[in-house]
Amino acid sequence: MSGAYIANAKFQISNAIGEKRFWTWQNIADANYHHSLDHSMLAGETESHVNAVNTLTLHDGAYIQYNKGTLNIRATGDIRWRHSEGKMYDFETLNATDFQYGLSARYTLPRLNTTLSADGNMYSRRGYGSAELNTDDFVLNASVSQPFFKGKLIARIEAFDLLHQLSNTQYSVNAQGRTETWYRSLPHYVMAHLVYHWNKNPKKK
Repeated sequence: MSGAYIANAKFQISNAIGEKRFWTWQNIADANYHHSLDHSMLAGETESHVNAVNTLTLHDGAYIQYNKGTLNIRATGDIRWRHSEGKMYDFETLNATDFQYGLSARYTLPRLNTTLSADGNMYSRRGYGSAELNTDDFVLNASVSQPFFKGKLIARIEAFDLLHQLSNTQYSVNAQGRTETWYRSLPHYVMAHLVYHWNKNPKKK
C-alpha cells in the first residue's frame, strides 16, 4: 500500500579470546521501524478507514562458545522489544518483550566416533494483552549420531521438545497489532535419520 515503509539498521561484532582461540563470542544488534497501512472497518460503520500502525523493534542477540577438538559448548541470549502505536481510537499501545537464553553442547566420542548433542532454551514473552501470549517455554532437544563404513552411512536419532512444553498452537502479533493464530502438527517428536553419502567421478575422456 502506498505510504508504507520499513527502515532498519544493524550492528555486528565478533572476536576470539586467547592465543589458542578456543573461546569466541558474537553480538548482533539491530533496530527496525515499520510504518504499516491497512484498511479497517469498525462495527456499525459502512466505510473502511486507513489504519496506520508504527512499530519500533529493538533486538540484541549474543553468544559465547568454547570449541576444542570435537567438543563444542555454547551459551546464547536473545532479547527483542517491540513498541506499536496505532492511529485508530480503539488501538491499544503495545510494549512487548520476547527473550530467550540457553545452553548447547556437542561432543564426538573418540574411537567410536559417536556424536552426542543436546540443547536447552527458555523462550519467554512479556507485555502482551493476552495471557495466552505471555508464556515461558523451556525446550530441551537431544540427538545421537553414528557413522558407518568410513562415514559413508550415518544413522541419527533426534528428539525435539523432550519435556513436552510446546503447544501445537502458536500466537503472534502482525504489523497491524492484530493477534494471529497458527497451528502446527508436531510440537514434539522423535525422528530417525539414515543418510548414505556416495560420490561418482566422471569418466576420463
